[in-house]
Amino acid sequence: MIGTGMVVRRLSFATFSRGAMFTRFWFVRLMSLFVVFGGWELVGSRVNPIFLSTPTRITAALIDLIRSGRLMEALQLSLLGIALGFAGAIAVGVPLGILMARNRIVQAALEHYVNALFVTPRVALIPLLLIWFGIGFQAQVVVIFLSAVFPIIVNSYAGVRNISGDLVETARSFSANERQLFTKIILPASLPFIMAGFRLGIGQAVIGMVVAQMFLALSGLGKLLVTYGDFFKTDYVFAVVIVIGALGVALVRSVELLERRFFSWKESERAFQE
Repeated sequence: MIGTGMVVRRLSFATFSRGAMFTRFWFVRLMSLFVVFGGWELVGSRVNPIFLSTPTRITAALIDLIRSGRLMEALQLSLLGIALGFAGAIAVGVPLGILMARNRIVQAALEHYVNALFVTPRVALIPLLLIWFGIGFQAQVVVIFLSAVFPIIVNSYAGVRNISGDLVETARSFSANERQLFTKIILPASLPFIMAGFRLGIGQAVIGMVVAQMFLALSGLGKLLVTYGDFFKTDYVFAVVIVIGALGVALVRSVELLERRFFSWKESERAFQE
């Protein structure tokens, strides 16, 4: 009975500690938002609105964009470009990364090109893409694809290369063929790396979308940034930037939730839990 009581007290204390940490976490987060936006409002109200707007003006601009329908129209076009470009990046990046990791000849032929293009800023490719694809939606999708595909390739490659040799040898000792080796060992073990590539890729896709829309497509959220920037409407520029940031966070968070949904077994292995 004494042992049972001690266990109950320990469980109660652990539950209370987690609850207290959760409350403190959100208290600190809310206080930081209050301090930042309060200070921003105070400083912005004393600065020329051309150079810096305030949260209240930005909120009013955001409401106007929503009511007029301009924001939803631009957001839909941007999401369509991200969906097509990112889907293409997954379709190309995952198989290519796995193939490079499994085949030395393919690795030798492609690795230096992948590494070079991975570190090349997409803005540097804008003149070439303008010549090849012109100005329009197609060029936007190509830029999004190029922005997202290389993080996926690199992480897919790293996922396969980091698989323990003992796992592979054990599977082969049980006479596993190549298909079984891939489906039972290689793919499950490399999926956490691949999902990390998806998270990086979707973030880069948002950046690529904005760059393409500002320089090539002249549409979507990028067009709104250029238009309001040309007319020095700083509050509207801030509003669009906030929407882009929220879109990026939402997309990355969606990938994280997808990872937790299908790879919950990986969460239990983490040293530090959220």
